[in-house]
Amino acid sequence: MAVIFGVMSVVCLVYFGIISVYSGVKTSAAWVWLVLAIVFFLLFRGSHYYHQHKNKVPLWVPVSVVTLCTAGAVIFVILQMLIFGGMIGTAPEHLDYLIVLGAKVREDDISASLKHRLDKAIRFAQEHPETKLILSGGQGKDEPTTEAQAMAEYLQYNGIAPEQILLEGQSTSTRENMAFSKALIEEQRQEEKESVRRKQVDENRRRMELSMFLLQLEKEAAEKEKAADNDLPFSGFAGGQGEREQAMIEKDYRPPKTRRGELTEKSREFLAQGGLNRQRSYDPGYAIVEGAVGQGQNLEALMQVYPGVKELLPDKPLQIGVLTSNFHLFRAMKIGEKCGFEHLYGVASSSDPILFVHLCVREGMAILKDKFLGNM
Repeated sequence: MAVIFGVMSVVCLVYFGIISVYSGVKTSAAWVWLVLAIVFFLLFRGSHYYHQHKNKVPLWVPVSVVTLCTAGAVIFVILQMLIFGGMIGTAPEHLDYLIVLGAKVREDDISASLKHRLDKAIRFAQEHPETKLILSGGQGKDEPTTEAQAMAEYLQYNGIAPEQILLEGQSTSTRENMAFSKALIEEQRQEEKESVRRKQVDENRRRMELSMFLLQLEKEAAEKEKAADNDLPFSGFAGGQGEREQAMIEKDYRPPKTRRGELTEKSREFLAQGGLNRQRSYDPGYAIVEGAVGQGQNLEALMQVYPGVKELLPDKPLQIGVLTSNFHLFRAMKIGEKCGFEHLYGVASSSDPILFVHLCVREGMAILKDKFLGNM
């Protein structure tokens, strides 16, 4: 056992050196490996001393040490199983929004983790141009700009349209990433509904104006028919029925029903062009128009009762995805569910192979922290 502790101490110390050289001493939580190296070294020395002086060491000491080491190992294994189990993405074919979580931004470049996420986001956006990308990430103390802005510049440089991008640049943690992105989605959704409502009002105004125009045409036609009918001979006058028919032919006169039928056909053509495809005889909206015009009501009042208005942007469940590094996906999904996302799907990006072990160990610590704080 002492040999195992000694080897683990050396491995942790070497890995700390690799991280420092590869990514810098200030790499997030890199100190964990130095601490682990010290802990394993103390266990190595303690185990060696215990084997040489068993009679001098109380029994509770080795029992306590073994219990703590076993508990720590079990917790570590469970956490890593959760992390690895959450690495598989579950995104469907269509997503309304994809939340891209930010990562470290340096003075002259973006971090490797962020680059992996953005490259995945680019491929997803190209395959699903209808999906809105929400770039979530604020500005840290040592970052030159917000992570959201840096991500937007990277995506636009690689051909993603600005219209497909939404920025959330206030968050400083995964919990804030998800909570602020949810608020942004709700705000965006409300703006879309308001835009659709305005389009509906404009469309209804156009339809009402068209209906009133057609109504006026038919009234004018009816008045002309009535006037023409008054000029024709009656069936009982001296000339008889034959002369009346001859007079109708000379005046190119047709019975009122035929004329109204022709005008109604024209009306249907107008209405079809306006997208209504309705018939006057069975149209309740026509009666509303006719009655309202007679009463002198304004157009806004008419549109409140005009039939055919339907919701163009229904409150259907939104399909929302979250894109982050594979080691981070489990925690992001759980925090998202805690924030109130009902239909949330994961999209995993790859991670730096050299830092992967470090990132998984650090993520295990973050899971314990967020669980303790009630964030997941």
